Formats: sequence, structure tokens, C-alpha cells
Amino acid sequence: MMAASITVVLLLSLQLLHPTNSFSTITMTSSPSPPLALNLKCKVKPTHRTKFLTAIQANQQSTRLNEPNNLQFVIGQDTEEENTFYFHEEFVNCEAFQEHMQTEHFKVYNAFVDDEEPFEEPPVICLYNLREESDDVVTKKRGVYKESFGLNVNLYPKASVRDDFLKVISDNKQGTDTVEELALQYTYGESTTIDGISEGSANTFHFHEQYKGKDHGKEGFDVHASMPHFAAWEEFVQTDPFEKDPEVFFFKIIED
Repeated sequence: MMAASITVVLLLSLQLLHPTNSFSTITMTSSPSPPLALNLKCKVKPTHRTKFLTAIQANQQSTRLNEPNNLQFVIGQDTEEENTFYFHEEFVNCEAFQEHMQTEHFKVYNAFVDDEEPFEEPPVICLYNLREESDDVVTKKRGVYKESFGLNVNLYPKASVRDDFLKVISDNKQGTDTVEELALQYTYGESTTIDGISEGSANTFHFHEQYKGKDHGKEGFDVHASMPHFAAWEEFVQTDPFEKDPEVFFFKIIED
């Protein structure tokens, strides 16, 4: 997606660089689809930081308030690079995302991106279907948490270890969701195809996690990293299971 508008949907996974300057030209299939998730990374020009935050937070707040089929819209700032930002959005399905792109607040944000060109380089978007989430989670808006710590992750397991990978990830998610009091969210899914946008990549998985506690939620992540289910994950990582290196991005959630 070249210096383009960056709305955030959630619950489908694939990496794409959209070749046009507007999402408004995207068309999607009209058939029913599962919940959609989106992770996005963008680097903003220092000169455009304030304007960018004003524009994206206005889009975020209007999306949350006025779109019942939006489940989540998170913005985070990189823990080391102050002008690198991450989004995570979730919608009940692709159709809800399509409706999002037709809203006035999205069009305003889209126009800002097209007119101001605030990005240092093309943003990167990953789309994915959520796995192992209850009906309650994918039909209700998620909570909004201030002072929380987030991470987005891209993993590329070898096809030969896919089943083992999914088992250890499932155990990690279940342990995180049921045992960790400081864990707010452990969301993941596999890259998927959306007609009119791009093709997904098999055995490419994307994650969004959030934690609370001291040090802007970093305490919660440190507790997570000390748990037995995370230790099992670390043991699996030592078996050389990836086609290419994992990509892990840490950020602090921005909430007024």
C-alpha cells in the first residue's frame, strides 16, 4: 500500500502493499465471511507526527462509536522508535470492513493520507482469520485499556511442522487466556485471501497480544514470558521450525 490510506480491519491474514492511494477503490466479495483482523505497521515522517495522530485517532474514535460491527481499533507507538506506529483492528466480517470504508470518518482520514503523504515508506498490512476465539469474543466489542503493552508478531512455520506449531500455539493461547491475570488479549490467525486485495500465504500466521500491569503493561508481558506454556513455546522455537525469522514488534497502546 503506497503512501495510502490505512484503515484497520481485523480477522483475516495476509501481507499486502496496496498499489493505489486509496482503499475506497477496493472491492470485496458479497458472500458471507468470517471475522476479519488486521495488523498494520507504518513509519510516519517526524514533520507529520502531530497531524497524523490527530487524523488517525479521530478515525479510531468515530469507528468505535459509530460502527457496531467494529470489534476493536487499537493504535500503538513503538517502544523504541517514536514515529513508528502499529494498528490492530477487528470487524465481524469483510462486509463490515467494506462498510467502514464508506463512512465519512474513514473518507476524511483517507483524504488526509492522500493529501499529506505522511509516511516515510509504504505501510505493511497483515490480514487474517481469527482462530480459537469464542462466539462471545467475535460478536462483542473488546474493552479499551489505557497504559497497556502490545505486540504484533508474524511467524512463518515450515509446512512440515505445521501441526506441531499449531498445537504449541494453541496451548500457549489457552494458558494465556485462562491463567494469566495480567493478559488482556492473545489473538492469532493464518494469512488469508481477500478477493480484490491480495492473496494470502499458507503457513503464515499473525498475532496481536496485549498485557496490563506496571511499566505501561510490560509487567504483564514479563509474567507471560515466565509461564510454563511460554516455556513450551520457547522449547519449540529451538527446533528450527521457521522458513524465515519471526518478526516481533513491541509497542505501547495509545489511549487518551
